[in-house]
Amino acid sequence: MKHKKLLFFYFLLGFCFQFPSIAMRYWMMAWVTPAQMAAIFGIVSIPWCLKPLYGFVSDSYPIMGYRRRPYMILGAFLSAFMWILLPFCPRDEFVVTLVMTASSMGLCVADVMADSLLVEIARTETENNKGIVQSYSWMLRFAGGLAASVGGALAYDTMGYVQVFHLNSMIPICIAMLASFIEEGDCQRTNWRTTATKLSTAVRKPNIYRPALFLFLICVTPGYGSVMTFFYERELKFTPDEFGTLDVLGHVVAIVGTFIYKKWLRDISFRKIFGVAIATSFVLENTLLLLVLHTNRTVGIPDFIFALIERIVITLVGQFVTMPMVVLGARICPVGVEGTLYALLMSITNIGGVVSSEWGSLLTTMFGVSSTNFNNLWKLMLVCHAFDIIPLFMLRLVPPIS
Repeated sequence: MKHKKLLFFYFLLGFCFQFPSIAMRYWMMAWVTPAQMAAIFGIVSIPWCLKPLYGFVSDSYPIMGYRRRPYMILGAFLSAFMWILLPFCPRDEFVVTLVMTASSMGLCVADVMADSLLVEIARTETENNKGIVQSYSWMLRFAGGLAASVGGALAYDTMGYVQVFHLNSMIPICIAMLASFIEEGDCQRTNWRTTATKLSTAVRKPNIYRPALFLFLICVTPGYGSVMTFFYERELKFTPDEFGTLDVLGHVVAIVGTFIYKKWLRDISFRKIFGVAIATSFVLENTLLLLVLHTNRTVGIPDFIFALIERIVITLVGQFVTMPMVVLGARICPVGVEGTLYALLMSITNIGGVVSSEWGSLLTTMFGVSSTNFNNLWKLMLVCHAFDIIPLFMLRLVPPIS
């Protein structure tokens, strides 16, 4: 496998995202409501909506002759410092959100730089190998998440959230050290006006803005993930180990889904993949209503087993939506603005995710769902699922190519 150092970055990134997740859930559930949690995570995602800005700056203003590595190192150290600071913050929504957002921005800057290097590599792939390098990056990212899912649950059980957060601060430091050895060719400084002109020309092309709009429509529908975290813990009495098992299986399935795409689905039309995946996902997510209404208990299926099966099938189908878009995004980026344009395309999902979280938070409040009251959760889910089917009617925005 070529480009091992760059690909290992994605393993560390996946690990850093997942390792503190269980500690974070239990720490926040002790002092926030489901709606507040959704709102906080939505705000923390905002730096990922600014990815084009980081790409634009790095494309236009190299540091010591390098456009990527110095920014990766600076971003990684910012994230590390914020993870050290987080457990000492007062339980105040504003302060915690500010620190988490700064940490998120640091990792996002490092991710944008790595993605830019990956796009440069992907553009040199032959037609027979298109999408290979992206598939490897996502598989390693999920592998890092898989390792962190196992270690994170055990670490929280034995050490508590403070030590987990501090251990996680070491991962960005490892990223900074790794970035020092990632290969990057020398470059000449590009005038920002030249970069802006190239970017403006690119985004006006229908083969770029139409898929970007479709991607936004997929991600902008309201979500209720934070509510389900409370429902699993308060109503179904899931333990940290059971949350960890769900995460482990989710990452295993994500790796399998990425491999399936790389091996057998790369030559299938984007429209066909999206159409089948969205329709299948719509059917599968509605079966979660059986868990919320406790119908599974009447047929003898334990809550945890039912939740585990749901996590497996929905994650697998979700990969068949994610992978085609990252492959398409990399291949349409022109030379000179690959960092900015690829970041713009991928940040569309993050903008949609922020709107989804805040919209979901509003709907959660409107339906009266709280950390102890889940009577109207099934109504909230039906409304969210109704919006999820809309992208199925917008498939014409996707180019009819493989």
